[in-house]
Amino acid sequence: MKHIPIEELAAVHGGFKWQDLRPSENVEDRRGMTPRESTRAPSPAAPPLPQVPRSPGDLPSQLGIDDIGRHGRRRR
Repeated sequence: MKHIPIEELAAVHGGFKWQDLRPSENVEDRRGMTPRESTRAPSPAAPPLPQVPRSPGDLPSQLGIDDIGRHGRRRR
């Protein structure tokens, strides 16, 4: 592990501007909850994913992903 001298660290300028950053809408506010309450709190349902445009011979069909649902689960 590399150690940075304190003088070198004190001379660092710049950084990340977070003042203009839009907060995420996907974060639940669980402040004031205990860890147990937080893990037991129901999460909101995620919005459905958009439909992906498909074309014949695309990568998922080449990989056989489309066939997985047709054959069902195999038992060992």
